[in-house]
Amino acid sequence: MQNYFNYFTEIEERFQQRRGSLLMLSTLDWALIETWREAGVPLEAVLHGIDDAFDKHDAKALRGTTRTRKVNGLAWCAQSVMEAVEQAMEASVGAPSIAAAQAAETGFEAERVGRYLEDNAVSIESAKLSPRRFNSSRSCRQTSSTGRRPSG
Repeated sequence: MQNYFNYFTEIEERFQQRRGSLLMLSTLDWALIETWREAGVPLEAVLHGIDDAFDKHDAKALRGTTRTRKVNGLAWCAQSVMEAVEQAMEASVGAPSIAAAQAAETGFEAERVGRYLEDNAVSIESAKLSPRRFNSSRSCRQTSSTGRRPSG
């Protein structure tokens, strides 16, 4: 998943941009964004849904003779966001899953962390520091082989 902060701010900025004012999102709006994020709704689908909802609202305002209300909350876009998610899912049939692609390289894979610790153990040993009560290179090697911090 992308950066937690960016997910929220991108949605907030798009909503404010499409509404045409700096309306502060309500607590319920933030809870809705959190629900989408936890459900794994892609940011692109949320932004597309917001755009669709406002496009429909603008079209209705142009053809209608009655006064059109302003959109006052993100919940007004929820249905369009869900439609955008369904469209994205249909379009991605046969494509590798986003979760699999993101899980492929997080930077904290066991082999990668092990190599990092092993490299640091070699660096510590080659530094020829004075012996101490706690042997750092041994600690790095033990952690890289077991995946756990040494006790003691």
